[in-house]
Amino acid sequence: MAPPPVSNAAPMTRRGFLKTASGIIGLSVLGLPGRGQGAGAGVSTPLGPVPGVAAQRIEGLAKVTGQKIYARDFRAGDMAGWPDHQWHALYLRARTTQEAFLGLDLAPLPPEAAPTRVILGSDLDPRLFDAPVQFERDLHVDDLLSAKAAEQEKAAKDGSFNLPDGLSFDLLVMPGTTPNFLGQAVALLLFDSLAAYRAARRFLAGDDGIVQHYGPGEGPDGTPLPDHPFDPRTLYVKDPGFDYAGTDAETYAREAPGVQARIRKALDEATGLIRQPIRAEMRAMDPMFMEPEAGLAWIDPARREMQLVLGTQSPDGDLRNIASMFGSAGSPVPELSHVTLHSCYPGGGFGGRDSSPFSLMLALAVAFADGNPVRLAYDRFEQFRVGLKRHATTAEGTLYAHDDMRLEAVQLSMSFDGGGRRNLSPYVASLGALCAGGSYRLPVADIHAEALHTENISGGSQRGFGGPQAYFAIETALDDLAAAQGWDPMALRRANLIAEGDTTVTGGPIEQSLSLPEMLDIAAAHPLWAERAEIRAAHEAEGRTYGTGLAMSLQAYGTSGDGMVAAVHLERDGTLTVQSDAVDMGNGSATTLGVTIGPILGANATRVEMGGYTLFPQTGLSDDSDNPDRWDDPMWTQKGTGSSSACLTGLHQVNTVQQTAQALLRGSLLVAAARLWGGGPLSPEDVVWDAGALRPAGGIGAPLTLAALAEVVHEMGLPTGALGHAYFQNVWVEADFDTPGGALRLQLDGLAYYHGSKTAPQPIPRRDGSYPAPETARYSRYVWAPCVNVVGLTLDRASGRVQVENVLSVLNAGHIHVPELVSGQSQGGVAMAISYSLLEDMPPGMEGPADGRWNLNRYHVARAGDVPLGDRYVPGARAQELITLPPPPDSPRVGRGIAEAVMCSIPPAISNALRDATGVRFASLPMTPDKILGGLAP
Repeated sequence: MAPPPVSNAAPMTRRGFLKTASGIIGLSVLGLPGRGQGAGAGVSTPLGPVPGVAAQRIEGLAKVTGQKIYARDFRAGDMAGWPDHQWHALYLRARTTQEAFLGLDLAPLPPEAAPTRVILGSDLDPRLFDAPVQFERDLHVDDLLSAKAAEQEKAAKDGSFNLPDGLSFDLLVMPGTTPNFLGQAVALLLFDSLAAYRAARRFLAGDDGIVQHYGPGEGPDGTPLPDHPFDPRTLYVKDPGFDYAGTDAETYAREAPGVQARIRKALDEATGLIRQPIRAEMRAMDPMFMEPEAGLAWIDPARREMQLVLGTQSPDGDLRNIASMFGSAGSPVPELSHVTLHSCYPGGGFGGRDSSPFSLMLALAVAFADGNPVRLAYDRFEQFRVGLKRHATTAEGTLYAHDDMRLEAVQLSMSFDGGGRRNLSPYVASLGALCAGGSYRLPVADIHAEALHTENISGGSQRGFGGPQAYFAIETALDDLAAAQGWDPMALRRANLIAEGDTTVTGGPIEQSLSLPEMLDIAAAHPLWAERAEIRAAHEAEGRTYGTGLAMSLQAYGTSGDGMVAAVHLERDGTLTVQSDAVDMGNGSATTLGVTIGPILGANATRVEMGGYTLFPQTGLSDDSDNPDRWDDPMWTQKGTGSSSACLTGLHQVNTVQQTAQALLRGSLLVAAARLWGGGPLSPEDVVWDAGALRPAGGIGAPLTLAALAEVVHEMGLPTGALGHAYFQNVWVEADFDTPGGALRLQLDGLAYYHGSKTAPQPIPRRDGSYPAPETARYSRYVWAPCVNVVGLTLDRASGRVQVENVLSVLNAGHIHVPELVSGQSQGGVAMAISYSLLEDMPPGMEGPADGRWNLNRYHVARAGDVPLGDRYVPGARAQELITLPPPPDSPRVGRGIAEAVMCSIPPAISNALRDATGVRFASLPMTPDKILGGLAP
């Protein structure tokens, strides 16, 4: 079936233009044209007739019928206006950092596998890499960077792409120089036929080193690159008189080292404190996408426009980085005028496609394809070899406690293996430093975290963003402390729980209900914990070793300042459409946003369009950081849009959609209802939705269906849609907006109304706004998703094999919009945690996937038999039971994070259960049979 035609109208862009060295380059991010349902396309499986309740996933029908497809499903011929014929790209990867790459000898390739073009680093203009590539994301990281502004500027001028200052980075290794990391591209092979490409892939699959030559290099670039910290590095020091959150950036940078020395001296001299060592480590882990990375690219010679078909979590950053690179003086595509991204479903998330270098590699390939479209598609071997990984990490320090169980201090140093590219690694380390405080009140903290450049595969954000490593370290140390002192591990935790009014290790205040004591009460009363001695005895009677472990996590979600945008449209037939800038990475965000408007507008959305990258510029807002007026400017916002992170849905995206729906209700639908009922102005308290119709609350008036209201709205020229932008930094920005329904106070900093079929909405300047206090930018995080996990497991002492028998998760998820999605995300978190705790072993260096030969035959992930599949605890059976706390009475209908929270505390609970079973601490992930047998050996 031929794909539908694509509009030739000029695309509206999120951030329209980027000034580069060679001029102005336009930027567009669009939904996917052509066949299938792309990330920005509407999907319309009915959500169900009950407002606020989802009967099924909104993209469920598209998924099971094959309409929900991914970038790797597309070919150039599927894209309207593109040439039918396409080339294929293959990158050869560095196999050593000990010798210089000298070049290629392609003579061993069979004739049918000969490439059409070969591109080496020496074929590129060095000025191509003069432009900086930005991966900054969090506001508190901006504070950390402020002291290094001059060095960052110098690094950009010197051509440092995204490695530490003073180290150059090329997308392709220059012949004669030593690769910076394993898997770095040393050559680009382009093929004008699929047959030749496949023949080359088959020939090189066993050992692509047969065509690569290495030897001694010349000069300093011919020596191995040493490990080096990426900037910024994180230091959180806290004592009763000093902390990160309460000190301005300049003062903190100047005084923190002295405070750190003061803390260490005081702890060394303290005679009454118990000292518990902290030691933990974790191997790198692959996110295991359903679809390895893939994409298409073409440069339209008539329009001088680069078009890409790509699934990504960071479309804005991808576009800006590509435009920056190709806007340099050394661009292989002179006078490139525009870069357009057709955004696809990413085929799995977990952060591994956030600021991925794949987009740059695809863009580089198409620059040398002689005007032909190019397809770059990793298979699973390549994805293992070069895809972003969760960081391998080591953590070492000391936990200090009083003899009454009160924790006094934590001293911890964490080192994250960032691999060859900077990516988001320093910020992962930074959040890991925050999470190192766990769920506990700690008066004193001395925490250092850094990400290192190494020869290994690059680390990325991935699910948990530093939390899994930190919680594993602190929670295992707590159990060791309890065991050493003869304390009950739950009592130790209960004595130190952080609560509202306390501060984190950064000094940032806790201003959110956590309900940690109630969660521990639930866990303590559950048979898996309360009857653990009886369960152990039953297993031991049958010859099995059994243990029970407890752990907690207080996973932060969101970032340090989040901007998001959403639109709600009322069609003339009374159906509703939601648009959001978020990306649904399989977590069900689209379904959640589709039902969250139901209680407000009387019906669930019929269509939900994700990845709405044309929305922000329509608000009329600017996020220009150089604006001297900033919040005083009614059309300025701190951040236009942020990370397309799954964790932003429950609170951030939901609240934005809800506030935008309120703007449509109060500024349009209630105005139409008042006209039809012949009364005065109406407020939401004056009406109720009943059986799909709007009725006066206790008054007189005929019920009005949404379709009837829509007809009047369209006829009267009232707003047919609302576009809202929100900003959250500890609190929501609030402001008044003048609307057809009067002045509305909304948790938005930007509002615009659509009228009729017009594409561009009319922005409304805000007034009387309330804004976050400046110091809140240094709190690091503001919102939390607490979880308590209890794990029961058995151990086969002969084989070292562990089987997780039961998992209890007690989760504070706030308001639960779609219970089935919460359950599914929890199950995914449990499976993922069991997998990387016990199975997923990824050695560094050429012993691991950097050699290009790794697939699921060598990298083992959890299968059905490894995971408890029941959903309720039953003695003698295996299950994973999820207990969610009800939200506080009269609380807003907003949620919290899910899967990260559940996932983070399961690995330490497994380790604690093994310690309970054996008396031996296993603090190195994964806890494989070989490690366990070694630990149990006499």
